[in-house]
Amino acid sequence: MISRPKVILVIATSLDGRLAFPSGGESHLGTNKDREELTKVLNQVDATLFGSGTLKAHKSTVIIKNKTHKSLMRQPISILASNNNNFSKEWLYFQQPIKRWLVTKNAVFGTSKLFDKEIYFKGCWDKTLKEIGKNGINKIALLGGAKLINSFAMENLIDEIRVTIVPKIIGGQYSWIPAEANNTIFRINQSWKINSIKKLSTNEIVIHYTKENKNI
Repeated sequence: MISRPKVILVIATSLDGRLAFPSGGESHLGTNKDREELTKVLNQVDATLFGSGTLKAHKSTVIIKNKTHKSLMRQPISILASNNNNFSKEWLYFQQPIKRWLVTKNAVFGTSKLFDKEIYFKGCWDKTLKEIGKNGINKIALLGGAKLINSFAMENLIDEIRVTIVPKIIGGQYSWIPAEANNTIFRINQSWKINSIKKLSTNEIVIHYTKENKNI
């Protein structure tokens, strides 16, 4: 049986569970202290994964910022999930010192020069993760957005959650799990335990949950 990579969801949300401001677009809810916590995770994973909507909003990804050249070479691989090429090679993302992989359902025209590897979606994320795992990826940090997070939650593929609670109430529609018309996710067998709770000097709280009785 081929095992899949461990998936660690890393998000920052407001007190009312929002990922972004009501106007949408780029959002930086967390402070630099939260960014430091994210960097610690990046040092522990082999790759990060996020969707095209998140890339379109930020036009870049988070990288490990260290002073030495050797450290810069240890950037986790950045995996983008996208079925279109609605992005520009002029974006900062395509200039950052990282390896870029693309996960797509179909061949995306004009992307071969922008990505180091293309992996085709296998119909579900469980099978796709196993394909990714064949390339030496054992741990993935899932960075968003909401639709992609929802897809992983629906397949019960999230093994850890590291959520930073930012002391702000911002409202709007951008919660980290989209509104569903049924209780499918709630019915999935979930058993989360608190691994740690850390209070930052910025009054943010980082909660690390792990799933009990994982079947990977």
